[in-house]
Amino acid sequence: MPKYKGKRVNVTFPVEIYEQVAGLATDETRTVSQMVVVLCQEAIAAREKKQEKTQ
Repeated sequence: MPKYKGKRVNVTFPVEIYEQVAGLATDETRTVSQMVVVLCQEAIAAREKKQEKTQ
């Protein structure tokens, strides 16, 4: 099995945000780390779409 070649970063979240992310992760049967990646991907896509509309 190929090893995941992502970058690792330490992030400190406010407790409230961590709890929200952890809840979403549980709902989707993901780890918190995986959920953070998904949320980042969604946020980046939304920003790119917003920028396209303003150009």
